[in-house]
Amino acid sequence: MRPDQYARNSSVKREFSRSEYITPSLYTTIACTEISGGHRKQIEVDVIIEEVFDLFINDIHLTTFYASPWELEELAVGFLVCEGFISRDDIRSILSIDVGPRRIDCNIDIDVSQLFDPRRVERCGSTHFTPRDLPLLPKDVFFSPRVIFDAIGKLKEWGNAWKKTGGAHSSLVCDPSGEILVFCEDIGRSCSVDKAVGKALLEGVDVSKCALVTTGRLASTMVSKAICSGFPLMASKGATVEEAVLLARSADLTLVGFVREPNMYVYNGEYRLIYA
Repeated sequence: MRPDQYARNSSVKREFSRSEYITPSLYTTIACTEISGGHRKQIEVDVIIEEVFDLFINDIHLTTFYASPWELEELAVGFLVCEGFISRDDIRSILSIDVGPRRIDCNIDIDVSQLFDPRRVERCGSTHFTPRDLPLLPKDVFFSPRVIFDAIGKLKEWGNAWKKTGGAHSSLVCDPSGEILVFCEDIGRSCSVDKAVGKALLEGVDVSKCALVTTGRLASTMVSKAICSGFPLMASKGATVEEAVLLARSADLTLVGFVREPNMYVYNGEYRLIYA
């Protein structure tokens, strides 16, 4: 990896095809016994892979991921932005990322003392870093319900690891026209979001003009990732929780859950949905 890879941060967006999302290294095949109707037989099935990765920032251990072994640089970048350690405009401060066996090392031009700032809140059993200044979410970005329905459909269509194993979560970033800009899968819903955000930022996508769409339950830890990253809208086919709704309302995030055509629940920010 070049030391200036992240500093360059090209604004040119790539064109993606469905074939790029075929990621067989996310799963493997194992033998098991199938029992059905009193009959049993030996079969081989696909199961998703989970590995443990420690994230170090300037040689300081920050967190441990239980994640799929794929797109780990994107995971690190997305986590740092989604958890508020750096802003989306500050990824140029990332000098290098080295991925080794069970370890991700980031060299960042920041004061590492802020990594131990006590401004943390407990949400859903995890520790979330609360930055001093949350991004102001734009009020002039609008999406049609059709775009949201189609994006949820792409999660299922492109979710190759999920189709193979039933054990993956998917996340994507799309623009108001419905173009899918990035797509990621991971064994964990949080890591799938981190990967999608990290990939989008490294591709130079302006996420303040995009929607973050995922398969996971919209807990407050998930919603805070969208807010810290600067997305105006977050949607999922899953449910949400009270604290997540209150958080979305405090930040003016458009929050959409239970997206299952022809229905969706809009918990906040309906003004960003246009009905043409």
